[in-house]
Amino acid sequence: MYLDKILKVLTDSGLDYCIQNGYENMPYSFPTDVDIFYRGATEKDIDKIVKKAAINANLLVLQKVAMGYYHYVYWLTPKLPEPNFQLELDFQSELSNKAMPHYFIPNKLLDRKITFRGFYIPSAPDEIIYTLLRRTVKHNFSGRHLATIQKAYRINPQEIENVLRAELPADIVEGLQDIIKENSIESFEKHYSKFYAYVCKQSHKNNTIIKRMSQMWYNATKMLPLRFKRPAGMDIALLAPDGGGKSTILEALKAYGVTSFAGVERKYIRPGMFKNIGQYKPNAQPEMTDNPDPHGRRPDGVLKSLVRFLIYMIDFTLGYYIKVVPLKWKRKLIVFDRYYYDYYVDMYRYHYSLPQWLPRLFGFMIPRPAITFILYASPEVIYNRKKELTFEETRRQCEKFKDMAQTLPNAQLINVDRPVCDIVKDIVAVIVEKRVNLTQKKL
Repeated sequence: MYLDKILKVLTDSGLDYCIQNGYENMPYSFPTDVDIFYRGATEKDIDKIVKKAAINANLLVLQKVAMGYYHYVYWLTPKLPEPNFQLELDFQSELSNKAMPHYFIPNKLLDRKITFRGFYIPSAPDEIIYTLLRRTVKHNFSGRHLATIQKAYRINPQEIENVLRAELPADIVEGLQDIIKENSIESFEKHYSKFYAYVCKQSHKNNTIIKRMSQMWYNATKMLPLRFKRPAGMDIALLAPDGGGKSTILEALKAYGVTSFAGVERKYIRPGMFKNIGQYKPNAQPEMTDNPDPHGRRPDGVLKSLVRFLIYMIDFTLGYYIKVVPLKWKRKLIVFDRYYYDYYVDMYRYHYSLPQWLPRLFGFMIPRPAITFILYASPEVIYNRKKELTFEETRRQCEKFKDMAQTLPNAQLINVDRPVCDIVKDIVAVIVEKRVNLTQKKL
């Protein structure tokens, strides 16, 4: 049980923490994310505790992201996660968002926390207050939230009502009593305007000048450097001759759901700052995302080839920072279906009448993907999958791509003459290892 071992480390560490919600079936099962309030701990303290918890649970710290004001999220994973596996530890010092900054400071909740199966949860009145404020800000109150409030209230109605009256204005308590008495989601909507006004008032009260200055300092010195210097996303490239299975593997990666990434973005060859030059002609046909007949037309002349090559160089270089880096900030896994390194093998495909050494000459300018996967199988296997090229050309490309795996930085040779599920598992394992190594620099 992963969570049992993780929570034991949190408790034994002496961290002043409390699970926010969804704890009813913990630690025997867990939601995809575990929301945790904490106080009195630095970022490094949290890093150290999470690393120790991961070791104790035989997991890896796959990712760390600074999400907001002293708000850190960690993704943990086995060495090879199952498809769509996710275990997210979400450490928050408060509840805050852009529209409603610092609307809930959990000091009293942490003062009154109680023990449950060896870890800490909110007391009944604090769970009611927390649920009301959180659901008000999200404007999302369901039967599950109603059941949470009802269950907490029934523990000791008189005592809980006394605490609520001490903590909340009378009209808010009356609204809560209506929700409990009527056992109705509609009652929440009936009182929503005054709930919302109360949360706004709390946000305004907590959002002091000192707090705002503290947040600006935190954003400038912690969150932005962490996010921009070591972005949470990652880019990879898939290289292979036609028939290597790039598209099939890309779709399988999307379905696998590699944890910690907020989706998969496909890029065909270039970052996409520019369309193909032919698309700027009047009445141009829709741009293809593949080339079904790679050697079906003669290359352009030398001058036209050189102009196109130099324009696309701008896309590969400047376009990377405009089109790819922002996706990495958003935790995307960007997958290039082919990349600049394709030029090293087959200039004819791109209709260039240029010497083969030219792309290598400019290669130092090209941003390197975190991993370049060279997909390899015997020429016979590749040719039988797609007969878009001659067998001799397919064999030449297979040899060139395989040789490239020995010289290209960050290259990984992947055998694709086997079931797709096995191929994807190997690719995911390499991605996880790389992501873990990058995350270690954040901890």
